[in-house]
Amino acid sequence: MSLILVIGFLKAYGQTDVKNSKDYYLLDRMPNYHIISYNETAFDAHSFFIENKKTPIEGKKFSIKYQHGKSDDKNFEFPTRLQILRNYSNAIKKAGGEIVSERYNSEWGHYTFKTTNAKEIWVEVKTSISAKTYTVTVIERQTMKQEIAINAELIKNKIELEGKIAIYGIYFDVGKSIIKKESESALLQISEYLRRNKAINCWVVGHTDSDGSFELNSKLSLERAKAIKKHLQEKYGIASNRLFAEGVGPLAPVASNNTEEGKKLNRRVELVKKQ
Repeated sequence: MSLILVIGFLKAYGQTDVKNSKDYYLLDRMPNYHIISYNETAFDAHSFFIENKKTPIEGKKFSIKYQHGKSDDKNFEFPTRLQILRNYSNAIKKAGGEIVSERYNSEWGHYTFKTTNAKEIWVEVKTSISAKTYTVTVIERQTMKQEIAINAELIKNKIELEGKIAIYGIYFDVGKSIIKKESESALLQISEYLRRNKAINCWVVGHTDSDGSFELNSKLSLERAKAIKKHLQEKYGIASNRLFAEGVGPLAPVASNNTEEGKKLNRRVELVKKQ
């Protein structure tokens, strides 16, 4: 369905999109629907079903809610929920996308997709029971840029939301576990978070990229985690029974190791809430 035809339908029904809204550029809307709610944020999270488990995906977020132009007409026969979902799933598959999960029950039709168009894109389509409205949520996946200064409040919010936070402000020389002095700002904020939240215990988890052998990377990631734990104990007085060091080497990447940018994102320390 071309944009011109969509506009024609909207005019025929006397409906217009809410101000400053737009379709996501890769996805055409269903005929006769207009946008009643639109939100775009530079960095946010949304949970997608992956292997029957809700998993938060982070990045630039778009949330677009559509309503049919005849929504007040009791005698009008609306598209079915399944019809809306199939239109989107077919379009995404034709574009080379992958269906990650499908959910369909008495309350919502729920599909999750992943596709790649120079970036990783996740799409969720949810319809109302009547199919008079439906919502498209899109995440252009990315890792939060560390220009956002790490602070104790951000650590608290991320751990409450996801149970963990990736810290990119702790630095080491290549192949070594000695903490560099420019890491102090991030370590201070971690200690501040732990002081303010005395009931919280955490894993300090070291991660590496895939360069080098698995054995060396595993050892290095553990040594770095231990160094951070020791620093927080000795300089900031965090009790030893609140921190648990572990290293997983290259086993949990957040990006491809085929690019330098991806490797940079994979070299990180994560603070994980210990249940």
